[in-house]
Amino acid sequence: MTARTKLGDVLTEIKGGIGSDWARFPVYGATVDGLAPAKEPPGKNPQKYKPVTPGTIFYNPMRILIGSVAFVDVGDTAGITSPDYVVFRGNEGSVDSYYFYHWLRSPLGHGCILSLARGAVRERMLFNRLAEATVILPSYDVQVDFADRLRLARNEIVRIRSAIDVQLADIKSLPHRIVAASFEDKT
Repeated sequence: MTARTKLGDVLTEIKGGIGSDWARFPVYGATVDGLAPAKEPPGKNPQKYKPVTPGTIFYNPMRILIGSVAFVDVGDTAGITSPDYVVFRGNEGSVDSYYFYHWLRSPLGHGCILSLARGAVRERMLFNRLAEATVILPSYDVQVDFADRLRLARNEIVRIRSAIDVQLADIKSLPHRIVAASFEDKT
């Protein structure tokens, strides 16, 4: 079952800064690959950096069109991000944040972003623009099921990549082992 949903009714923006505890947290940025350590340390007012905890989605409003969106998942360390970033989460029972993160990065989300982004010189999308969008979303239960399946698939991909990395390391060491074996004492 799906429903037309106004995003401002099912997403909550996180506006406040972290405060004086800012130094206890890693600083994150959003890239086309998702969550990443920030390239630079906090600026002049680090207490204004926004908290990003498991379940939050965030993006640089000036880079949203190229897909610089991140998600802090369960198991990720809570952190902070630039006060210039848009940080939000799905409302429990309405939007699964992990599902919505993938939706936002999908062709459907990209089309929505293109229709909402504004700017005279460079297009950008602040939360108030995103909140205006009305989109079709599946029921919350379907979103949660989809998110669970995405996590399982991601974990399997990580497992396969790890196995491939081990095999590649073995292959890369092969010439050294062949040379070493050729000099072994054969008596």
